[in-house]
Amino acid sequence: MSQAPDYPLELEPADLSPYRQGTSGVDYVHSFRGPRAGPHVMINALTHGNELCGMHVVKRLLDLNIRPVCGELTLSFANVAAYQLFSPQRLDARFLDRDFNRLWHDELLQEDSHSIEARRAHEMLPVVRTVDRLLDLHSTWHALKPFFVLPKFAKTRALADALGYPGRQLFLPELRHEGYHLIDYTPFRQDDAGAVALIVECGQHFARSSVDNAWQTAVRMLQVCGVVDLAVAADLHAAAVAPANASIERFEIVQPVIAESDHLEMLGSYAGFDAYPLGACAAMDGQKSILAPFEDAIVIAPRPAPAKGQQAFAWGRRVA
Repeated sequence: MSQAPDYPLELEPADLSPYRQGTSGVDYVHSFRGPRAGPHVMINALTHGNELCGMHVVKRLLDLNIRPVCGELTLSFANVAAYQLFSPQRLDARFLDRDFNRLWHDELLQEDSHSIEARRAHEMLPVVRTVDRLLDLHSTWHALKPFFVLPKFAKTRALADALGYPGRQLFLPELRHEGYHLIDYTPFRQDDAGAVALIVECGQHFARSSVDNAWQTAVRMLQVCGVVDLAVAADLHAAAVAPANASIERFEIVQPVIAESDHLEMLGSYAGFDAYPLGACAAMDGQKSILAPFEDAIVIAPRPAPAKGQQAFAWGRRVA
């Protein structure tokens, strides 16, 4: 069987206490208005406490004193409480009470005002409700190539196409098996509403390259939305290179694979996006073989050491 790799810790956590007092009235959420009308663009980091690349990018944008020339720009650190537990001994400090990125639905939020993550979501809600364009910066446990995660709406695909980097897009299924992401919140989830939200998965949690990928995607977001004068900062101007869209690959999730034991192991690469012919064995779940359910089935986002009842990975397919 394929042994799940260990990854070196190439990134250091930073002290975020100087950024606690936000300009929005919400801790760690900084909003700036431009002199002219325009969209409200939000770049969010630390939806999960151990995903450091977004933290470094948002911190860098704040340190550069980037300000919008139109509309509004919000730069935010979300689950800081989980992040504050991160250390070389706590690499799994993803959340405290519940996954911050699985509760973004009004009914779920109405049911929970007590968990640390739900309280933080309630704090951020007044800002999120006013956002027109949201980029949520994430990373992955395994060293996957960077990719967008998006609902299958024309408006969301159009934004991902316009950004052009990364050149891989993963469409979410209509049914959310584990809850609702930040990018699922109303009106991002309404095809006829103007607000658009994307997740970008920037690479392995602790790799320096994930910061580079997050930076390039964030700068592209600022450029495409037109809220920042890229000429005012050399760092921004250098990153704002529009890649050719001809190489874009698109995938959709077809069905989740739920672990039936605590001993599920992949047979192939843990990087995901591997294609299997119909009936080929992709993993062993204890003594049970997990077989590709259709031709050219794609392994999507394998989870490290899934426990019984958790999603181990998903089957997906290429789409046009």
